[in-house]
Amino acid sequence: MRFELDSLSRRTGGRTILDGVSFAVESGGFCAVIGPTGCGKTTLLRTADLLVKPSSGRILLDGIDYAGAGSAACTRARRRMAMVMQRPFMLDGTVRRNVEAGLRFRGMKPDPGRIEAGLEVVGLSGFAGRHAKTLSGGEMQKVALARALATDPEILFLDEPLSSVDQGFRPEMRSLIASLHRGRGMTVVMATHDLADALALADHVAVLSEGRMIQHGPVDDVLLRPSNLFVASFSGQRNILRAKFEGARAVSGGLEIVMAEPAEGEGCIVIPTEAVTVSASRPDSSMRNCFPGEVASIEHGPYTDMVSMVTGRATFVAAVTRESTERLGLHPGTAVWISFKANSVRILS
Repeated sequence: MRFELDSLSRRTGGRTILDGVSFAVESGGFCAVIGPTGCGKTTLLRTADLLVKPSSGRILLDGIDYAGAGSAACTRARRRMAMVMQRPFMLDGTVRRNVEAGLRFRGMKPDPGRIEAGLEVVGLSGFAGRHAKTLSGGEMQKVALARALATDPEILFLDEPLSSVDQGFRPEMRSLIASLHRGRGMTVVMATHDLADALALADHVAVLSEGRMIQHGPVDDVLLRPSNLFVASFSGQRNILRAKFEGARAVSGGLEIVMAEPAEGEGCIVIPTEAVTVSASRPDSSMRNCFPGEVASIEHGPYTDMVSMVTGRATFVAAVTRESTERLGLHPGTAVWISFKANSVRILS
C-alpha cells in the first residue's frame, strides 16, 4: 500500500499539533518519523491511522484520500492497516485472548492455527496460555506485534515500538521488525526518537520538529547530508562549525575550509565524521582540506572509535575503525593530519 500525507494539519484546544506535514512512503517501504519528544509523532500516526480527523490536508492510501471520508469508508480502510502503540494495551486474560482481539476488532473470526503461527513468528511459541499481565515489556510488545500482524495489514504503524524494551533486548526486537518487514512486504511507518532504531530499520526518514516536517528522504541523504542546523544536531552530527563564507571557502576557527559550492555571509557547516580521514603524515591525495592537528580524546566503541582532534581553534571528530586506531597508535597528544573532501562540506540553513 502506498501511503502519503499531503499538507496535513491537526489543531486542537487552540494548539497546532501538526502543521502542513507532507511526505510519502512507497508500497513496501519503511519510513522512520524521527524527532524529539512532543514534536507530534504520535498525533501524526493516530491521524494517519484514521483514528482522529485532521483539521486540513489529505491522507492518501493508494491514491485515495480518506481525510474527509465517512465512517464506513474509514472502517474499510482501517481493516487494511494496523498500529502498535508505544505502551501496548493488554486485555486481562491470556496471550491468546489478546491476539484474538485484533481479529475481533476487525470483524474477523479468530483462527487458533493462525494465532499460534503469529506467536511463533514473533518468538512466542507456547505463550498462548500465559496471562498477558505477567509478561515483560519486550514480551508485551511482541504480543502487540502478533495482534497487529494477525490481520495481515498492508500498512503497519509503529509508535516508539522499542522505548519500553530493555536495552539488551533491543537488537533482538530490531531484528524481528526488520525480518517481518522483509518477509511480508508491507509498508511500515515508525515513529521514534532513537536514531539507532531509524538507521537499523528504515530506508527513508522524515524529521519532525514542533509539528512541521523539516526534511525527508532516503536515510543517507537526511542523516549524512542534513539540510539545516536542527537536523544536523538531532542526527548526532559532531562536526558542526560556525563559519564566514567567502565564495568557495568557509573561514572557521582560523582555518580556510574549501567547499564544493560558493556561498556568502555567515552560517554553519557540517562535515560527517565518516568523511574525515586521519593519517600520521600529510596524505598524497586529491582532498582539498588537509590540516595538521593533535588528538584530544578518543571515545572507544566496539568496532568504531570517535577520535576528537584539535587544529587551529577548531575541533574535528572522525569515525575511525578500532584497527586503524591501533595501527596509527592514536592516543591523546598524537600528532595527526586531518583531511576531508570539499564536497563533504555541507552548508546548513
